[in-house]
Amino acid sequence: MVYRLFPITEPDVEKYKALRLTSLKIDPASFSSTYEREVAFTPQIWTQRLASCFRRTFIASVKDEGSIDETWIGMISLLRPSELIPATLEPFERAGVGAEWDMYLVAGLWVHPEHRGRSLGTRLMKEGLEWVRTNMDPKNDSEGKRDKMILLVVGDGNANGRALYQKMGFMDLTSMPKGEGKTYMSLKVVA
Repeated sequence: MVYRLFPITEPDVEKYKALRLTSLKIDPASFSSTYEREVAFTPQIWTQRLASCFRRTFIASVKDEGSIDETWIGMISLLRPSELIPATLEPFERAGVGAEWDMYLVAGLWVHPEHRGRSLGTRLMKEGLEWVRTNMDPKNDSEGKRDKMILLVVGDGNANGRALYQKMGFMDLTSMPKGEGKTYMSLKVVA
């Protein structure tokens, strides 16, 4: 099998939708959204998710050697500060997190269970970290170069996800109130 990672583009909306809905069905506890919510999204909402310059999604795919058919089996989605709604940032600001940082959010990292244990989650996270490191949010261009912080939420029952995030350098945000069944984590990325 050959694995490949790449940024998604707008023409891939149907493949992205299928992967996202599959992830929500297989691992509902790993996401803050639900299958029921997202299956009702209009085609316009799915397209907007991929067309936004403030969001980036990377895909992991697999194909058998010699085959031209490739199957999407994993993804990571990250949001720039301009994509985050104030209600998302409000709990962090209340806790005094990131006042001097541009806040990015991992909106989802998922690998199909049949392909776990092959470092695909690590590879996807590295792609996401590099995108954050090299991309300046237009909202803060006028303020000059600012350091960045990546935020994520991990379910308390997701030991493998937590281990991956810790291996990548993420730390628990102890200043954040502990959510019901979830922990906030962060990683500072110096520009």
